[in-house]
This record gives sequence, structure tokens and C-alpha cells, in this order.
Amino acid sequence: MATKAPKATCLLCKSKYTETGMTKHLQSCLPKSLENQQNHQKFKSQPFFHILVKGSYSPEYWLHLKVSSNSKLEQLDQFLRDIWLECCGHMSAFSYRRNELKMGRKLKDVLSPGMELLHEYDFGSTTELLVKVLAEYEGPMEKNKSVEIIARNEAPEIPCDECGKAPAVQICTECQCDGSGWLCEACAEEHECGEEMMLPVVNSPRTGVCGYAG
Repeated sequence: MATKAPKATCLLCKSKYTETGMTKHLQSCLPKSLENQQNHQKFKSQPFFHILVKGSYSPEYWLHLKVSSNSKLEQLDQFLRDIWLECCGHMSAFSYRRNELKMGRKLKDVLSPGMELLHEYDFGSTTELLVKVLAEYEGPMEKNKSVEIIARNEAPEIPCDECGKAPAVQICTECQCDGSGWLCEACAEEHECGEEMMLPVVNSPRTGVCGYAG
């Protein structure tokens, strides 16, 4: 798949890091940012969790999030659907140590730093996400927002399976069953399976699955 680990821009200071580097960076950058915001506070302070979400089987896709402690699991679920998952209105669930959690529960009643949840979307062609709680803070969040992005991976560079030269922009869902099917624009036009089997390459762990088109 990806030829190198994708980076992301920290939206707090605009520095770039890989997923491992970003996690380490935010341990100091996020508290520093909160301290600076106290002097120029535009929004009311509230407790929130710093959460890392990444694909269970595609860890090159990842998000660092601020999530209000007073929000419910269903709000985090809806955010993940909107940014990464939603295609056909499939069911989804959070679980902790194989126990499913009710979507109506508030994060403050469920989460604590160090916990790792599993999020599953679509129980047929399932996309699994790991949801790791890194820390809990008190600070401002944007009005009417329960989830804010701190950092998101840049789209991985995936070479075409046929020519190996240009980046893939389409996925053949028929060939993907055999572990291939990533195609550049030119190769996709000539591919024998036809246009109806193609899905666009998108920056999501659900790329190429079901009818997901971003």
C-alpha cells in the first residue's frame, strides 16, 4: 500500500510529524496551546479528552481529536461516520474488552486516559478503528462543537498496481479481492473490469470498501 508513513500538520502550531511523532509532539504542544489560550480565551473552558483514532488494519489513516467529555458516544460515532465511514447507513458500535457500550452514554462516564476502545462500522464489510484515550484536559472548545480535529494524516501515497509509476486514484473492487486493484488514471481507463467496478481512492480506512466514495 503506502510507500512511506504519511505525515500530518499539527493544527495548533503547524509543525509536521508522522503518527508516532505527532503523538509525542502533542504531549507538550497541546498543554502549551491551552495555556496560551487562557490569556486570549474566546470560548468557555470545559473538560475534554485527547483521543487518537486509527484504522485497526490500516494504521496509515489516523486522527488526533479533542472530544468534549460531556458529549455522548453517539456524537463521536457520527463524527467518525461523517469524516471516514458513512456509505450506506450501516450499523456501528463501540466496545471495550469485548463489551459493547451504549451509544447514549457520556464520554465522562465511560472513558479514562489509557483506555482503548474498538469501533466497528458495518457488520458485513466491517471497518475497524482503534480509539485510544491519550489524556484528559480542561480548556476551550469551539462553540457548538463536541469534536475538533487537532491533526489528520495526509493521504498516503499508493502506487498503481499495474504500472507502478503513477499514484493510484481508483480502486477496482473486483481485483481488490485478490489483494490488488489500485490503479492510476491511465491504467484505470484501460482496465478490463470496467468503470462500474471502480471506486475513488480517498483518505480513509474505508477506501475501496462497499460503496464508500468519501
